Parts: sequence; structure tokens; C-alpha cells
Amino acid sequence: MIVCDRRTDEGQALLDRLLGMAWDRRASFLYEGAPLASQIAHARTLGDGPIVLVDHGDNTASGGTQDVMSVIEEVMKQGLQDVVAGPIADPAAVARILAAGTAASVTLSLGGRTDMPQIGLLAKPLTVTGKVARITDGEFVVTGPMATGTRVRMGKTAVLDTGAMQIVVSEGRSEPFDTGVFTHCGIDPRRKRYVLIKSRQHFRAGFEPIARHIVLCDGDGVTSSDLAPLHLQESPPAALPVRGRVTRQHMAGRG
Repeated sequence: MIVCDRRTDEGQALLDRLLGMAWDRRASFLYEGAPLASQIAHARTLGDGPIVLVDHGDNTASGGTQDVMSVIEEVMKQGLQDVVAGPIADPAAVARILAAGTAASVTLSLGGRTDMPQIGLLAKPLTVTGKVARITDGEFVVTGPMATGTRVRMGKTAVLDTGAMQIVVSEGRSEPFDTGVFTHCGIDPRRKRYVLIKSRQHFRAGFEPIARHIVLCDGDGVTSSDLAPLHLQESPPAALPVRGRVTRQHMAGRG
């Protein structure tokens, strides 16, 4: 915004210059990721954990469904061991697990319940086989530095143990900004080699202090930083009207 003091022509010139500068530098504002397979392969080279794998393409706090399975699928494909992942929001899967009961072995379609035509992404559940390790009410009190003392309610929640990976599955959505998403169901993420969560920034409150390494993972989803699937078209900035006043500091370039 340009604020003027009856010097509209000078204000308009400054506004046009700033808009032109932003347009000329537009490429530097874009996120440049890497192939998901290479990100997971890099994580395998990092030694001891916890290594936090951050699936930022499916962050529910930004509008994600919290059930896209691309990162979990790649982790399984590359054979990572000693992984905890979640929470995955999938009420249908939770119902199947509850019906089976604790200690039962189940094979089910997990996640991938929603088509996302705006980005050309079809629903893609992942078939998973594991043992039901635990069932909880999905409630815990936050002990970390963000929203300390508040109660999180994820709905009925279960832990499905595939051997290589423990997957926390919940009825509701909740961004994992606190380690309670795992500790409330008996899993200590500090003792895992890999901790796979769906977040973008809020995870840093609870998980950055325990992480030896953090690897950002370009998974699929509507909160991806990759703008290519949106089919955006470039157009130069249109001229905007100037209202108000321009201060001397702004006109001198010091504002």
C-alpha cells in the first residue's frame, strides 16, 4: 500500500516501481522442491534418529485431507525401518480396526478417500497389513510450547503396527504440533528412527526440539508448495490506484 499526501503522481510512480520489481523477481518467490523418492533416499543416509519426515503437501491446518498416502507409500517402498507415522484421518479404517479389536491382524485400505480434481489427484488408498497394537479415545492434553494445556480430540484412534512402521489412524483431523499425538497411544517419538508427520511449520513447536534431522517431503495434496498442478497463467500486474499519502521516508527510499 502506498500512502500519499496529495502527491498522487509521485505515489503512483512508486507503486508502479514496486509492482514491477515484484514481477521481475517473481521466480524467486516460488518453492523449488525435489522428487519425493530422492528426499526419502536422502533421509536413509542421515544416521541415527529421530529423523522427522515432514509431509507438507497434506497439512490439515492449511486445508489438507490428512489422508494422502504418497509419502508413507514411498517410505514403505524404500524399506525404512523403525518408523512412526500419523495421524492419518480415516474414520472408515478406524471402524474396521475397532471391529477387529486389539491384537488382531488386519488388512485394509488406508487413507486416500478423496478425489482432488483441481490438482488432478485421484483418491488412492494404500493397502496395509498390520497388527492392532492399541486403541484409544484420541484425547490428550498438550504439554509442548504451542497451545500448552489445551485438550486435543482426534476421535477414536488406533495404532496399526506393520512391523517396520507404526501408523496412528484417527477418526478426526489434527495437525501434529505436539508429540502427544503419539505419546498418548504409548509411542515415544524420541526413541524412533523416523517420525513421519503431516505439517508445514507448526510441527516445529513439539518436534524440532527432539529431531536430529528434519527432511521436508514433497508429498501430494492440496497444500503442496508446487504450483505447477494449479495451471496458473502469468500476467503482468495491473495498475492500481493510489490513495492517501506518501511519506518523505518512502519517497526517499528509506521507508
